[in-house]
Amino acid sequence: MDPLSEVFGSMRIQDAIYTRLEATAPWGFHYPGDTVPRIRFGLMVRGSALLKFKKQRQAISLSAGDVFIFILSDEAFTMVDHLRSTVADYRELRKLEVDRVIHYGGGGPLTTLVSGSFGMSAFEAPLISTILPRYLHLQLEQNRSHAFQSVLDLLEAETAQPGIASSRLISCLYESLFVYAIRAYASSSTAPPKGWLAATSDKHLGKAIGAMHSGIDRNWSVASLAREARMSRSAFALKFRTVLGQTPLEYLTQWRMYKAGAMIRSDHMSFSEVASSVGYGSESSFSRVFKREMGVAPREYRRKCALLESSVGE
Repeated sequence: MDPLSEVFGSMRIQDAIYTRLEATAPWGFHYPGDTVPRIRFGLMVRGSALLKFKKQRQAISLSAGDVFIFILSDEAFTMVDHLRSTVADYRELRKLEVDRVIHYGGGGPLTTLVSGSFGMSAFEAPLISTILPRYLHLQLEQNRSHAFQSVLDLLEAETAQPGIASSRLISCLYESLFVYAIRAYASSSTAPPKGWLAATSDKHLGKAIGAMHSGIDRNWSVASLAREARMSRSAFALKFRTVLGQTPLEYLTQWRMYKAGAMIRSDHMSFSEVASSVGYGSESSFSRVFKREMGVAPREYRRKCALLESSVGE
């Protein structure tokens, strides 16, 4: 399994919601942000808009077919058809919503925006926010796979004419859209040269990271990982730290503790079994590293997770 699939394969979507905005010019709204960070996205079905963040001087132009995603961001933003348009509070627009559709504006040219958001598990959110950028903008003219476009078309059609089990279907489309968007961004020219996506997309570093993910219990060294990357030890170590900002073994430890945390939360494995599964010969050595990385010992971590899960379920 490739690293991207492994990270997002266990992703659990929570509280997925969507709204379809049918706005006629002039129109504009201010979204105050989320009290709890969520993954929020928008699909410009038709028309155009300007997106503006408070701390950003220049507005972002959005056109029909564009997709934008805010990744676990609680930042406020404004969206208008023109910079001189009157801006309404989005909370007031929600009062106009009927069957997940908001009709709003001055009667001019139509813009259709499908927007939605979903929450993530408190255990997955820190990893996602670490490895992904806070904002993605994928323009229609950028290289977009047929599969990705098909998901967008299905999402547009399902929100236009909801049917039986629409909520469930839309949640599945959200997950697909998110993964396709990350994949498209990683292969685009706009992706930054540093960070997790850059490393996993690199033909050398990607091999080493893939090897770590698929063989998390192996006794890896910088030298053995360099061989996987088809690089010299020194060149590999330097490039890994330059792109990812940490050493190969620091990354391996971080990923092992993330996987160990998931195993501990499942409550189906003993601590010695978890330790062995992530490459530690003894439970005591695993516990020391886990406490250093996660802030609490494995037993206390399991107890706190059980309490959190039960409080969410109430």
